[in-house]
Amino acid sequence: MSLRLRIILTFTLLMALAFSGIIWLIINDVRPRYLEAVEESTVDTAEIVAAMLSEQITEGRLPVETISATMEAVKQRTFAARIYNIVKWNVSLRIYVTDAKGVLLYDSTGAAKPGEDYSLWRDVYLTLKGQYGARSTRTVPDDPASQVIFVAAPIRKNGEIVGVVSVGKPTNSISFLIAIAQKRFLLSLILIAAAAIALSVGLSYWITRPVKRLTQYATAIRKGETRRLPALGSSEIRDLGAAMEEMQAKLEGKNYIEDYVRALTHELKSPLTGIKGAGEILRDHVTGKDGIKFLSIVDTEVDRLHSLVDRMLQLSRLENVRAVNKTKFAATPFFQALADSFQTQLAAGGLHLETNVPEDLVLEGDEFLLRQAMGNLVANAIDFSPRGSAISVTAALSRETVTITVRDRGCGMPDFALEKAFTKFFSLSRPGTGKKSTGLGLPFVAEVLFLHGGAVRLANVTGAAPGTESGLEVTVTLPA
Repeated sequence: MSLRLRIILTFTLLMALAFSGIIWLIINDVRPRYLEAVEESTVDTAEIVAAMLSEQITEGRLPVETISATMEAVKQRTFAARIYNIVKWNVSLRIYVTDAKGVLLYDSTGAAKPGEDYSLWRDVYLTLKGQYGARSTRTVPDDPASQVIFVAAPIRKNGEIVGVVSVGKPTNSISFLIAIAQKRFLLSLILIAAAAIALSVGLSYWITRPVKRLTQYATAIRKGETRRLPALGSSEIRDLGAAMEEMQAKLEGKNYIEDYVRALTHELKSPLTGIKGAGEILRDHVTGKDGIKFLSIVDTEVDRLHSLVDRMLQLSRLENVRAVNKTKFAATPFFQALADSFQTQLAAGGLHLETNVPEDLVLEGDEFLLRQAMGNLVANAIDFSPRGSAISVTAALSRETVTITVRDRGCGMPDFALEKAFTKFFSLSRPGTGKKSTGLGLPFVAEVLFLHGGAVRLANVTGAAPGTESGLEVTVTLPA
């Protein structure tokens, strides 16, 4: 699923949920609000009628004839009142009057006969007790549209309740208005949903357009094409694009230098081989002491340059590798073969190589590359170890990590050098000879371990007590 489609679906879903909830609340709240408005106006009507009847009481008798005549005259009136979407043709109020005991005296509809007991109807019952009396009753039990709201008011004489007048208002017209309102709300919901979808499409385009441009830019970089950074606006995506552009520039410079160095080292191999051969030929014809000395210097420097060229080519090839072919192999014979390969150098320096490796330890990786890497570490330890000292190589398994340490008993490494040790061509002078190496050994080690998912760390070791040995400890970690 694309980023744009995810944004559209997420935004639309959130908008739909939010507005659906709002519309649902509004739709379900419409009817109670309409009924409240109807009941409020009916209260006014009931109070007005009650006040009129109270003024017309004579000799303790309620003037029901007056209200009856008034209602009959109202029924005869004709009118056409257009109220928004409905037209009202007649008065739909129902009025009935009871005495102080709740006995019906008059009903404007004629549905009930005088003398019936209305004292238990909620509107009459509460009003006779001096409380607010109202009720809602369906004239047809199964028909919600037949609901009638009754509001009663007390008829008083000299402060005493002598009767009750109740005004009823049918809600069938209200139901019609509510249905219209609900349709409008639903239509609004549909329009809002359509607007939300359109807005989400626009929003997704606005968000994903720079992302798509940046993706195309990154793809072009991957293919080695030269392309200008596209317009990405002023958001964080623009900052990311600028960082990628800077990275591209640095990578292009790095690749140019690497290609140049690789070509240069290849070109140097043939002249060095020629110089080496010429020196060997001259050796048979030079007899003077100084001549032999100079030829020896030439021979040594050519060997050093050969070593530098070989290591540069080796490291260059390794840096272009993205994965290594891993196999499992026993650690004990691996380190034994490593120790055997340095017997000549160890003997020349009067050194002793100690190995402490569990017999059942198994390593996983490219055995050839790991042997070269470990060989570089041991060679460095030999170069910096004082004569007659020991070099220790230990290996141990801890959970899912194999830890290998190579430690010498030399003078250690200056603090500034610890930070630069893995920089190409950085090298320290060897004790005794003052010579430097190619400065490519430790970078090679770091690259090999990176390809294996491991790491390498250097640390000076100081003796725990006076007279105890110090030196440099190299710690290698590999996945088990």
